[in-house]
Order: sequence, then C-alpha cells, then structure tokens
Amino acid sequence: MEATDRPAPVTGEDLENLVDDMEKRVESEREEEGVKGSVSDREEQRPIETGDEAPD
Repeated sequence: MEATDRPAPVTGEDLENLVDDMEKRVESEREEEGVKGSVSDREEQRPIETGDEAPD
C-alpha cells in the first residue's frame, strides 16, 4: 500500500464533531418518541432537594 492510498488521518476535531452529531441525532429521536429524561426535559426540570447530604 502506498502512502497516497491511505485515508486521511482522523483528528480529534473529527471525532468531536462525529460524537456531537450522534448526540444531537439521539436527542432528536428521543424527543420525537416522547421519551422522558431527554436533555431538554432535564434542563426544564427543577432540582429535587432530598435533604440527603454526605457527612463532612
């Protein structure tokens, strides 16, 4: 195999973009299906105060 036959190396930015696109796709699918716990649901939800805290 010659050097010109090799595909371009994958960069960290390429991987970051791939993961971002996949996350957006999954989020869209979950929202379309009405799955509770999607990112937008969690962003709108107020934090629950349980009163349970770890001791110092």
